[in-house]
Amino acid sequence: MTNFMTVHVVVLGSKQVGKTAVIVRFLTKRYIGEYKSNTDWLYKHSVTFDDMVSNVEILDVSRWPNDSMPEEEVRWADACLLIYSICDRDSFNKAHDTLDLVHRLRAPSYVPVVLVANKKDLEHCRQVSSEDGSELASQYGCKFYEVSAADSYVEVSTAFQNLIREARTLHLQRSLPRQRKLSIVTMSKMFGAMFGKTSPKVVVKNKHPSFSLMMGGRWISW
Repeated sequence: MTNFMTVHVVVLGSKQVGKTAVIVRFLTKRYIGEYKSNTDWLYKHSVTFDDMVSNVEILDVSRWPNDSMPEEEVRWADACLLIYSICDRDSFNKAHDTLDLVHRLRAPSYVPVVLVANKKDLEHCRQVSSEDGSELASQYGCKFYEVSAADSYVEVSTAFQNLIREARTLHLQRSLPRQRKLSIVTMSKMFGAMFGKTSPKVVVKNKHPSFSLMMGGRWISW
């Protein structure tokens, strides 16, 4: 089994779209529905899939008002997971603006992005169609998933796994000697063919993830 780089993932989205619920579902397989926070949280964890251990740092951006953009956090990340709620059209519009920000800040470099529509279990409250989400993702060349953090660990895990996998692949591609590098497009197609229809099982090394809270510019861990 191979140890790999630390992958920095930033989770973005409007308030009350379920960002923290999605993250905790991925890390612990548990669903906790009530979160209220004006503080950014950094989750540090190790996961294993594809016979490879990944140290993952997931930054949950919560302290930014909906009319602001977390530019520093986007620059920090190796990959971005962007969440909106199917029950909130404004959160979808905000996701569109955030995709613009990510591409503007990281150009001309490529950064893996996954667009996640949460709360698909609340179909009776739907304001954003699946087609709208798929079209937006296609516009920016990113993967799209509709999930329910409340109902399914597998859906959430699939979105995170594919994002982490793409970040690892990109890191490997960039570390190769110039004459051996593959294009990003080729790498994406290759991994899409290999893993697009399968979801390798995630194995969490520790039952309880370590948490870090940023307060006053310092990280407090427990």
